Amino acid sequence: MITASFRELDACNPPLENALPKFRSLEHEIRMDDSFLLEEEKAGYGYETADRFLPYKWQDVWSRERKRKRIRTVVMENDYVRCEFWPEYGMRLMSLVRKEDGRELLFSNPVLQFGNLAIRRAWFSGGIEWNIGQLGHSFTTCEPLFVSLMRSADGEEFLRAFEFERQKRLWWSLDFHLADDDKFLTVYGRIVNPDSVSKPCYWWTNIAVPEESGQRIFSGTGDVIYIDKRSLDKENAVRVMAHGHMPYLGIREGVDYSYPENFTDYATEYFFQNGKTESMTWEASAYADGNIFFTRSDRALPYYKMFCWGKETGGRHWRQYLSEPGKGDYIELQCGFTRTQMHGTDIPAETVWDFIEVFGGTDTGERLAGDYDEERKKVFSLVENSFSTEELLERKRRYAAYSSLTPSDFLQYGSSYGALEEKRNTGITPSGFFFPADSIREEDSIWAGVLEGCGLPEDEIPPSYMTDLAWHDAILHIAGDNFCAWNVLGVMYLENGMRCEAEKAFAKALELKENAFSYRCLAIIAQQDGDWEEACNRMSKCVRIDSRREYAEEYADMLSRQKEYSRLWDFYESLEKSVKADERLVITMLPAACALKKTDFLRKQYEKEFSVIREGERNYTESWFVYQALLEAQAEEREVTPDDIERHRRNDQIPFRLEFRMS
Repeated sequence: MITASFRELDACNPPLENALPKFRSLEHEIRMDDSFLLEEEKAGYGYETADRFLPYKWQDVWSRERKRKRIRTVVMENDYVRCEFWPEYGMRLMSLVRKEDGRELLFSNPVLQFGNLAIRRAWFSGGIEWNIGQLGHSFTTCEPLFVSLMRSADGEEFLRAFEFERQKRLWWSLDFHLADDDKFLTVYGRIVNPDSVSKPCYWWTNIAVPEESGQRIFSGTGDVIYIDKRSLDKENAVRVMAHGHMPYLGIREGVDYSYPENFTDYATEYFFQNGKTESMTWEASAYADGNIFFTRSDRALPYYKMFCWGKETGGRHWRQYLSEPGKGDYIELQCGFTRTQMHGTDIPAETVWDFIEVFGGTDTGERLAGDYDEERKKVFSLVENSFSTEELLERKRRYAAYSSLTPSDFLQYGSSYGALEEKRNTGITPSGFFFPADSIREEDSIWAGVLEGCGLPEDEIPPSYMTDLAWHDAILHIAGDNFCAWNVLGVMYLENGMRCEAEKAFAKALELKENAFSYRCLAIIAQQDGDWEEACNRMSKCVRIDSRREYAEEYADMLSRQKEYSRLWDFYESLEKSVKADERLVITMLPAACALKKTDFLRKQYEKEFSVIREGERNYTESWFVYQALLEAQAEEREVTPDDIERHRRNDQIPFRLEFRMS
């Protein structure tokens, strides 16, 4: 049975978007050290892992204020299982209940609270998240997907969630199956690249399960790639990953790391190197009471992961910060295409990748505390008896036959861009997908107008962005004397590495109308060149025209990086009260306040609870140590010294509520 419903819970308001385009990293790969990996594990390490956001915007404003709200849900259930999806939030599976004993198999967060942890910034913990696109969770974490009620020829009713991923130009879908006699939820996934070029492709299913004492993690092998602690020694350290064998990874002598609770030093993760046989592609969380949550897949998704926050203060704080005190404990089990999330791969041209996943629970009747490899064999026996390899592959064949069915009975629309792409290039949409013309939202209809030869609205900031060069000629055709169109073209050029063309486009926009947006983008080009003085000068022209919060944040960041603290403080003081209250701007101001000994400002900020602190961000805590040294020196009526600051840093005393470091 499938029904639309609601869940009522305490929730903050949905995140707001940052109006500005955030350009991709010039280096497409994150700097990493592969010297501790096996030779066969080095291929693809770091490939296309660096930041890339456009054409999506950051979702970077929300609050810690929560009110009672109703969240739209879609519920699938039978006599054995109840599944609750949140279609407005990436079709997150927020609850998976085994009806036999009423056990919630997932970590089902009692609140909806965003934190700054994802590629577009806003993210929330709990449930099963479907991550496609780029390292850093998903572009659709806090976005609605298309959701359709589907019926097969033999009468089976199931759900399809799907979308057009516009950064890589991929079509993807998930079919959720729960027949009347099923005791497990089955998901059939499909990613389609119909184009004549290969493309970077990222997929990780992210499963949050309750964290409990005595919990143990098993998978199809004991061979893992894990994060070496040297990765976390300092902010922006080179990522170091190493090969190891469970359960003893050598981090601390004699410690069994199949128990997540044994990671006492830092938040961490390890990736099971399962190979590509269905007998190995599974992962399980075994609890002390004998209950087991398991997930298994076919060989298309061979690699599994465990993430835990660890027992350090920062990890313990993050659990509560994303939930409520005493109710936020969880770990993540994940499943993906590549050896780790720091490995990349391409989907070939004109290719369909499909996979199947199963989620559910079973029971051993005993705690699995013996030899790791022996207990691992027991767990797989239980998994195989619950949902056999033969059944897994038979289901995949059957569900693949349904994949070409056309969605028609919509429960929800997703973005406008599938329909816009169909309008731009009729006939490109693969079978099994359908984006109705009326799914184009009013605010996105400007792009339909561009295809018809209509100009863009001459807004000071473009309403949205197109970075796919397939749109280039249509936009150039209507550009003329429209400064906004030239800015849109400039963004397209710069994101695609066409720097000279970008500079000319932004200069053309300025020639037509002096505007803050063009100056800002030219400042980004200077910053990319390492010319910080010119970047700051161009940005100063921007904020003289428009000092809204997005521009103020970026100008402040540039000045802070150059330690132009007096200039930064004067700029901050000139801003309107509402902009001065912006959280990201205030966090950027902390080093300047320390350097200028603005202790009253610092006191006010550290009395607050910020909502946009970034995962692992150290600027916040480093400024706290300086602030404490300043207070001490003021109390003793003397000047603060570097030794004072270093002593407070070594003492490492910071209140629990202010601790956001990952190690």
